[in-house]
Amino acid sequence: MARGTVEPTPIGRALASLALACLAFASLAAAQDSDPTPFNLGRAQDIAARPMALGGSYTAVASDASALYYNPAGLSAVKKHELSLSMERSVLSGMDRAGGFPSRTQRLEDLRIQSLVWLLPVPTVRGGLTFAFGYYRPRTFSDLISYEDSLSSTRGPYTYRAEGALENWRAGFGVDIAPDLTFGLAAGYVDGSEQIRVSDSGQVGYLRNYDGFNLEPSLMFKVSPRLRLGFSVVLWEKFFNLEEVYEEKGVGNSEENFQVRFPFQVKSGIGYQGDEYLLAADLRLNGWSQYRYGSRDASTLDKAGYKDEMILSLGGERFIRPANMVVRGGYTFNTLPETSFDPTYNLHRLSAGVGFLFSGALALDLAYSYSLWGMAGDGLSLDNREHRALMTFAFRY
Repeated sequence: MARGTVEPTPIGRALASLALACLAFASLAAAQDSDPTPFNLGRAQDIAARPMALGGSYTAVASDASALYYNPAGLSAVKKHELSLSMERSVLSGMDRAGGFPSRTQRLEDLRIQSLVWLLPVPTVRGGLTFAFGYYRPRTFSDLISYEDSLSSTRGPYTYRAEGALENWRAGFGVDIAPDLTFGLAAGYVDGSEQIRVSDSGQVGYLRNYDGFNLEPSLMFKVSPRLRLGFSVVLWEKFFNLEEVYEEKGVGNSEENFQVRFPFQVKSGIGYQGDEYLLAADLRLNGWSQYRYGSRDASTLDKAGYKDEMILSLGGERFIRPANMVVRGGYTFNTLPETSFDPTYNLHRLSAGVGFLFSGALALDLAYSYSLWGMAGDGLSLDNREHRALMTFAFRY
């Protein structure tokens, strides 16, 4: 929300190196700035029904089309061509209050394609190699604020309404490099737009258009036939052009162009596959305190003043043999990077879903999630609720 983050085995050595890298990342991210935040980071969101039903715990579980986003290394497990489409319906509502004035509510609804992915496995002598090409929306800018204060009788209530999302167009692959180790790599073009309307003794608007690229290597370890570990790092992500158009009613328009460099974004996960059940957990760290921005031709970039973001998720699923279906559930805890309000009430999300497999070629997954979070400061209290429903259809051939 913006207004105005024994001799070690080869696998043992790899795990130790990754652990040290994560510790170094956490130490680096500890240095935080308190400058005003210039742009809206939005909120992370799942891009397919099964991952959302598991609370986002998919880094060590990914073995279908959504692996292109969660962990490209998981693509190597796919042995058939696959075409996957996810549709989402979301409803965001906000109830805000300033001091002793009446509460105000707003509502924002959306229906959209959340992801579209095509998988192409390549025959190999041993192991697996699969390429993927796709589109998905990993972060949403949707946000609502509305309240009355002592000035509302003359200027009307304050309202803030943001819509839009970041979109990724991505290609990647996963390949088995050892019987118990898989490597993945994905690269993508990132674009998207954000539209903001603010009413506060006048009407102003912002239109922000994003253009950039990212690169994400990843690993998947098979510790045992039932236990897997997953690691993924967005090693590089930069927006070469962030175009912001500002419009004030009765005054006119102005335009600025920025460049933005995102920090490291680390995903790690563990998954255990039982005979008829699955348990999974994920930890994601986004070092938004190292987010930097500046004018498009600037040689040095400034920190934006965000806090770091941690996303912890737990999930599980159970196969119901008589019904030939899978039931799922999950929970997500998300610390928010916003610094404009103190305190920030972290996001909590509960999710559930079901999955069906028809004739070995067609699969349908359904999921629902309920999120709640809030912020407060200077006598202002913001309370947010979001309902999301996802449907993923997959055709394997």
